[in-house]
Order: sequence, then C-alpha cells, then structure tokens
Amino acid sequence: MTEREFRERVLSLRRLMYGVALKMGIPPDDAADAVQEALVKLWRHRDGIPGNPGESRLYCMAALRNECLSLIRRRPPASAASAGIPLEEAADVKAPPDNDTGLVAEYNDTRRHIEILIDTLPPGQRDAIRMSGFGGLDNSEIAEATGQTENNVRQLLSRGRRRLRELLEINGL
Repeated sequence: MTEREFRERVLSLRRLMYGVALKMGIPPDDAADAVQEALVKLWRHRDGIPGNPGESRLYCMAALRNECLSLIRRRPPASAASAGIPLEEAADVKAPPDNDTGLVAEYNDTRRHIEILIDTLPPGQRDAIRMSGFGGLDNSEIAEATGQTENNVRQLLSRGRRRLRELLEINGL
C-alpha cells in the first residue's frame, strides 16, 4: 500500500476512530492517544490492510478496538479516577440541584461507589456496561466494537447488570 492509498483509506477514518474510542468509554486524551497508536501500527503493517474499502474500514476499527481494550486493561483497577468516562459526565443521569449540598454530596458519593463497583466486574461485562450506559451504544454497535456477537453482548450486559445490582444491594446502595 502506498502512502497515498494509506491517506485515502486509513487516515480519512481518523475522526470516526476517535468517536468510536470515546464511545468505548476512553477519556478524550487517551482516546486521541489510542487512535494515534492504532494508526502507527496500521502504518507499520500497511501491506496487510485489505484492498476493499469496506474491509479496510473494518480492519482499522478492529485495530482501534484492540488498542482501546489494551489501554483499558493497563489501567489500575478499582479506583474512581481510573474509570473510562467519569460518571458526572454521563448524559442520562440528572444531578440534584446545587443548592442542596447534602443531596449533592450523597449523589456524588453514590456515583463514586457505583463506578468502583463497575470496575470490579469481569472485563467483558465492564466494557459492555460502559459502552452501553456511558457511551450510549446499542448492542449491535457494541458487538461491532468488541468483535462479539449481539447475543453475546446481550448476555454480557444482562449478567453485568445483574451482578451490579447484587453488589449494590450488598453495599446498601
């Protein structure tokens, strides 16, 4: 593959790759790093990239997915600061009004506990829950990002949510 072909087929996917990394629950700075690392690896192995545009796109997304999963695995476990997207940035959850400091403190404390409990889940369940809950991905998008079947993703989400509910009950949350 020539440099020109690489620019057309691979570098044109850079923004899409960044968006996918963010949806996988990777913080913005780390997402940019993951995309860059994936692009460097793709450049090194550019002769292995398929010639068909659709296949090359999937190949690039698989390389990014692998890089993101490696990044997630390298993080130190069970620390609220090490989780993908801080729960405060999750779009679907409404925070209590700022004028009630007691509620705000309780809310933030509960969110930190939930984030730590998510970190204790097995990697597949943890990744699926983060992508679904915080990244807003549906099962088919999670399946594509992780290279698993939709049924497997559905099962990971179900088991992860069930385990999370159990952990919440055990911890009295």
